[in-house]
Amino acid sequence: MKKLVLTLTAILPMVLIAQPGMPNNPTPLDGIIGLLAAAGVTYGISEYARKQRERKD
Repeated sequence: MKKLVLTLTAILPMVLIAQPGMPNNPTPLDGIIGLLAAAGVTYGISEYARKQRERKD
């Protein structure tokens, strides 16, 4: 019981005085993901068209 009281007495003040955490501002990934998807589709279409031209030759 003495160890519990001693532990709580040592830890509790550190927890109560601690600074608050960083604000939760998530990174807006929706724009980045959209751009990557558009780039992937554009690349895929260009590769498909290039291979179609090579088959005709």
